[in-house]
Amino acid sequence: MTTKLFFSIVLLCIGTFLQEFFLSHLALFQVSPDIMTIFIVFIAITVDQKSSTSFGFAAGILTGIFSGNMGLNMLARTIEGFIAGYFHIPEESHATARQKTRKFYVAILAAGFFGHAVIAAGYNPLGLTPAYRIFILGFLESLFTLMLAVILNWLFLRKSFAD
Repeated sequence: MTTKLFFSIVLLCIGTFLQEFFLSHLALFQVSPDIMTIFIVFIAITVDQKSSTSFGFAAGILTGIFSGNMGLNMLARTIEGFIAGYFHIPEESHATARQKTRKFYVAILAAGFFGHAVIAAGYNPLGLTPAYRIFILGFLESLFTLMLAVILNWLFLRKSFAD
């Protein structure tokens, strides 16, 4: 097993614990920022679509174990990985750090919205209408996740997108 793969698996486990035991308690309007989406998108941007889909599936299993909705989480995270894979930036790309960062943020919004829309469509603890759950909660959660991604990019990820 390569060092990069081992490091990614360790980050996946750490991210799962942060998500389930810390970030899920920062809910506002029943939505909270999602560090797993950020991790999946980062894998998609830096590695490839196949890896991000696989890591999305693994993230869905891990978060599903803790949340009690394993099937729904596996589906949503796999979709997030697949969608985020379309934003992959090859290593030989001549994209600037600003372009890579912009692509990262757009991928967070796209993958986060569709992933959270799947979860919102399948899980309805408050008895809300489907349109409200999918569009409002999915949109709010992807915005909260984008805010967390901006903070993480500013603190840690900036070097990964450097020229």
